[in-house]
Amino acid sequence: MAEGNGQRRVLRLSELREGEEAVCFALLVEKFKGLTKRNEPFVRCHFRDRTVKLEAPIWATNKLLRAAEDWVEGQAYRLVTRLDNTPKYGKQLEIAEARLASDRDDAADGFRFEDLVEASKYDTSKLMKRIEELIEKNIVEPRLNQLVRTLLTDNAELFRKMPAASDMHHSFTAGLLEHVWSMTEVAASLARHYAGYYSELNPPLDRGLVVAAAILHDIGKLRELRYDPSKARYTKEGSLIGHVLMGRDMVREAAAKIEGFPAESLLLLEHAILAHHGKREFGAPVLPQTLEALLVSYVDEMDAKMNSAARERLRSVSEGEFTDRVYPLDNRRFYKGVPVPPPDDVADEGA
Repeated sequence: MAEGNGQRRVLRLSELREGEEAVCFALLVEKFKGLTKRNEPFVRCHFRDRTVKLEAPIWATNKLLRAAEDWVEGQAYRLVTRLDNTPKYGKQLEIAEARLASDRDDAADGFRFEDLVEASKYDTSKLMKRIEELIEKNIVEPRLNQLVRTLLTDNAELFRKMPAASDMHHSFTAGLLEHVWSMTEVAASLARHYAGYYSELNPPLDRGLVVAAAILHDIGKLRELRYDPSKARYTKEGSLIGHVLMGRDMVREAAAKIEGFPAESLLLLEHAILAHHGKREFGAPVLPQTLEALLVSYVDEMDAKMNSAARERLRSVSEGEFTDRVYPLDNRRFYKGVPVPPPDDVADEGA
């Protein structure tokens, strides 16, 4: 990005390097007011752009403390800020100046609200079409097929834009759809493999049930979370009940409207949804007790953790060989590897 009105350099938040001060446009996604052990007030903020989120503590000694108390989550701000890397807390922003950003005042410096909001890189229409193909190919039981299609159709608008979480994995616009698509692709493939591997099972491993559970395992997040382009917020019901039980309720409500829905299929689908977190300490009301539920729980965990690690690889701006710590993966760092030259460069070298 360019110089700001001939003064300080304007950078994206994700371009800011340690020790560097610049003008950055950033979205305030979280704000917490508290007191230190010395009973001094502070405001802890989290600002982000499309690819990075950084903490900005505003202590009692900062002249911006009173103003920060009135900052609003979901608003974009023009910051004069410096990136520090503290031994105890890691990377933090030190903010010297801040005001609301606007199209009128800041367009010349490259401000666009869309640049501050992370969203899926995939076309949501194509993801929905692929999920419909997986339903058609794998869910042969007509009423189970109808149940899955009904829930997707009735919730299509929200399902296309809801993040999969407020933090952790797939926590961006259309993240839920992307997670469900990715997970269903893997689950369908594994279900085909294990159904053939253990062909002597009677009843056989139910590929349709696996795909239905993969698609619907997080459907309760449409009630647990309230969509906001800056950061999904928990509803009151979501905080008190949670998406696992809310998803089971949505499936029950839909199945009750389908005449003759098979009781065994409903029971097994409910179980897979209730057990998809795998362990009680991860929020599962019950542990997986069917092969289908076991498979779905492992694929869900794998897809979530791969997303957390891969996103950190993609957005890492550290200069070392390893990424910053990835909280959902035991705070471990991931090796970045040796970059591979783009195909065109390889061709040029060989010419």
